[in-house]
Amino acid sequence: CQSRHRPRGALTGTRQVAEGIFASMRIPILCAAVVISGAAAVGPAASPASADATVAGKCAIPQLIAHRGGGGVGKDPYFYENSWKAFENSLALGVKVIETDVRWTVDNVPIIMHDDELARTTTGTGLVSTSTIDYIKSIELKNGAGKIPLFADVLTWAKTNNLQVWPEYKPETDNQVWINDYAAKVTAAGTDIVVPSFKKPELEQFKTLLPNFPQIWFQDPLLLRPVVPADVPAGAYAGIINVNSTTDSYATLAKAGTKVYTWYNILTGGDNPDGWAKAAAMKPNGVITDYPQEYQQWAATTTYCAKPKAKCAKLPKKLKANSTVVLLKKTCKTSAGTKVTVSAKGKGKLKRAAKGKVSIVTGAKGKVTITYAAEGSNTAAALNESKKYTLK
Repeated sequence: CQSRHRPRGALTGTRQVAEGIFASMRIPILCAAVVISGAAAVGPAASPASADATVAGKCAIPQLIAHRGGGGVGKDPYFYENSWKAFENSLALGVKVIETDVRWTVDNVPIIMHDDELARTTTGTGLVSTSTIDYIKSIELKNGAGKIPLFADVLTWAKTNNLQVWPEYKPETDNQVWINDYAAKVTAAGTDIVVPSFKKPELEQFKTLLPNFPQIWFQDPLLLRPVVPADVPAGAYAGIINVNSTTDSYATLAKAGTKVYTWYNILTGGDNPDGWAKAAAMKPNGVITDYPQEYQQWAATTTYCAKPKAKCAKLPKKLKANSTVVLLKKTCKTSAGTKVTVSAKGKGKLKRAAKGKVSIVTGAKGKVTITYAAEGSNTAAALNESKKYTLK
C-alpha cells in the first residue's frame, strides 16, 4: 500500500492529505502489458477474508489485514515493515491475512521491499532494481529486523502456516520478465493469494495471467470523492482510503456486491482506535493496519457501536401547529462526547440562538420530521434519532 512515513493520526485538509499521500509515493506503480503464453495459470480457490466475530454480540469487527506484514511500533508504523520479524509476530498473534510488497533485483530475483531505494529501510544503498541478489543478501533491514525476505520464501511460509497474502507488485518500470515471474511464482506456490494494485491496467494484466486469483484495487489517493461501484474493476475488491468516504458510500459498494477494505483512515483519526472505530462503523469487510496487536486489543474491548445517550436531546412527544418549541437548550453532547446537531424537514423552521440553543417554529398544518444526530466515537456508535409529527 501507500508509501513513506506519515505521523500517526495526522489530519489536514482533504486536498492536502490526498496530495501528501500522492507525493509520498516515490514513483507510481506502472503496469506492464505482457501475457504469459502457453497453459493458463491455475491457482487455489482463494476465499476473501471474512469478518471477525462480534464483540459481546454488539460490535461488528472488520477483518484484520497486517499492512507491510504488520510491523508497526510506537509512532512509526513502518518500524519492522516487510520483515520476517513482522511476519512471525503477526502469525503469533493469529493474523490470517498479510499485505506486503514485491520488487526484483537486477538479476531478476523477487524480494520483499516497498521502496526501490534501499537506504530508508536497509543498511545498504542504491536501488533494488540495480542491485544483485548477492548484494541484497549481504545487507540487512534496519531496526534489528534481520535479513530481507525473498518472495518465494514468504509464499512458502504463508502456505505452510495457512495464511492469505496480498503481495503488491511494486516495480515502476514495464518489465516483462518481472510480470511473468510474479504470475509464475504465485501460480506455482499454491498459496492463498489476493492480487493487489492501484493501477487498473495492471489488474487487467493479472486477470489474464492469474484468472483464478481474487484482486483488490487500491483507490487513487487523489480521487477526492467517495468511491462508487463504477470505479472498481469488475470482480475486484475495493481498498479505500477514507478521503470523503461516508457510511452511505460504503453501503452502496456493499449493495453492488463489492467487498470493501479500508486502510489508514486518514480523515477519521489515523491508524489508531478512534480511526478503527469510525472505519468499523462504515462496515467494511476489513481494516488494513500496521498495528495488528493494538487492533486486536481494540477489537477485544471496543464498544464503538453501543447506543449513545444524549439527555439534552429529547424528541418532543407532540408538536402543535403554529407553535415554538425548544429542541436544544444549549450546546449538547452525547455520552460519547460528540456534538449533537438537530435538523427539521417539512412544515417547520429551525431558529438558532446563542450558546447552541435551537428551537423549531411550526406551520399551520402538515407534517414535520425532527432528527437529532451526532458522530460516533470509540465508545459509542453514531446517534441518529428521528420522529415524524402531524401538526394540528
